[in-house]
Amino acid sequence: MEIINPGNAGDFHIHSSTFSDGFNSIDEIVKAAGELDYLEIAFTDHSQALSDAYGMTRKTHYDILSAGRWENIYNNVKVTFGVEADLLNDNGDICDDIQGITPDFIILSAHRKVFNSEPSRIKSGYLNAIARFGKTFNMLGHLCTRQFADEMDSNDILEIVEVANENDIALELNCANLVYDKTDLIKLKLMIKHARLLYVNSDAHTMNEFIGIRQQGFQFLEK
Repeated sequence: MEIINPGNAGDFHIHSSTFSDGFNSIDEIVKAAGELDYLEIAFTDHSQALSDAYGMTRKTHYDILSAGRWENIYNNVKVTFGVEADLLNDNGDICDDIQGITPDFIILSAHRKVFNSEPSRIKSGYLNAIARFGKTFNMLGHLCTRQFADEMDSNDILEIVEVANENDIALELNCANLVYDKTDLIKLKLMIKHARLLYVNSDAHTMNEFIGIRQQGFQFLEK
């Protein structure tokens, strides 16, 4: 198993107040990333489907980014803008845009208010989405969070991991879900054991999480 972002290589699952439900702006987080000596970070704000489902207020226009009007003027951290895409149903339909724009860096996740099929069909949703769009996904986010891991047994997790491995899609150790006890630890350990590629990400929504929570993920791996 290869960790893609060890140590200060960076955090690739962050939410901002600029485009979704984080507490801090893009500029605030970029400044903090420099203080952490990160080489790279990725803002993966929520998909339009989730923003609509939760009634998130649009704070600014996403096309400011695609027009190249924002630059990192604070430090040498490489800043990538992506999206936490949503699995919509068991057919594998997805929402991978923010305000109609699809970034290049894509995490595929599932959330209860957005997945419209029966929760027990979550495995089919993941497998169908990978079959249809897999080459566009950089990783699968929080596969072992309880909201859907409870609907899958160990063999289901292994099947998804195997297909992800075959398609060069990384899995994620989601440190926020780990720390806040939202993860099925047995299935998480199984996923980590069989994943070929792994990101260790904060899934930060606050500055406190961004600064400190990834380290707890690495401590978990050491144990």
